Amino acid sequence: MSTEPSGDTELLVQDEEGPAAELATGTTLSFSKQYQVMGRLGEGGMGKVYKAFDPIMNRYVALKVLKVDVPETEHRRFRLEARLCGSFSHPNLIRVLDVGTTSEHGLFWFVMDYLEGKDIGGAIAGGRAVPLHVVCEIFRQVLEALNYAHQRGIVHRDVKPANIFVTRDPHDPQFRPVKLLDFGVAKDLSDKRPEHPKLILGDPRYLPPEQSRPNRPIDGRADLYALGMSFFEAVTGHHPFEDVFAEHPRELLKCQRSRDPVPPSTYLPADTPLARAAAIDAFFLRATAKEPDDRHPSARAMQDALAALAQFA
Repeated sequence: MSTEPSGDTELLVQDEEGPAAELATGTTLSFSKQYQVMGRLGEGGMGKVYKAFDPIMNRYVALKVLKVDVPETEHRRFRLEARLCGSFSHPNLIRVLDVGTTSEHGLFWFVMDYLEGKDIGGAIAGGRAVPLHVVCEIFRQVLEALNYAHQRGIVHRDVKPANIFVTRDPHDPQFRPVKLLDFGVAKDLSDKRPEHPKLILGDPRYLPPEQSRPNRPIDGRADLYALGMSFFEAVTGHHPFEDVFAEHPRELLKCQRSRDPVPPSTYLPADTPLARAAAIDAFFLRATAKEPDDRHPSARAMQDALAALAQFA
């Protein structure tokens, strides 16, 4: 079958075994699509993610399903995530391929690329650190994704190691693109509607001070702060505020607002060259400044600073 434009408003569909058919402007094409659920991959606050098989395209996909009985605000965020990720076209962001509802189960769902690999949250579990040259490459790619999102007026609001996924290509082991996942609590800055007056969105371990209170103005620099906190964990295997993890989350929020974190060099091996330790500390402290104006002004600027840091790797 071949297709080609016919004028400005019509599409000529030529079937090699039959006559041409013309689709008039406004024609609606309907089709049925089936996905076979293979097993659950994970679960978040408002949805569950399954591995599924697409028999038409002969490929595995990730199927995200909205949980039942969630508030309407969760429905709106779920739809926003589907719309945003469906409009993305970037190698470091996951794509939404399909979206719909199930009449038999009353579930809202969307389908994404299925990724082989693991997130860096698992890689640093148990106090393990990632080599600096690997950290620099992973975070360089994350910043590419954030630059793209921020240029579109989208703030992720949940950047953390568990949402930074390093893929594995079964055909080329040297090809390891990094994907920034989960735009479930993303903020579209063009949407001026106020959010819930008491709701704080995101993970308290990574929230910048301005995001630690409801309905405060934020911009892309909030994501850069969260990435800075993630950087600390990646290079040290520790979190600067891990001593309050067992306490109520409000204690973490207080730390984000007013407590100065220890420098990453506190946890680096004793034989780390002084220049490398100082460069790591400086990068982290700028990224996680309490005041947004004291941070890197953009994802691209933070990427430049990361490139300078990579010279010490």
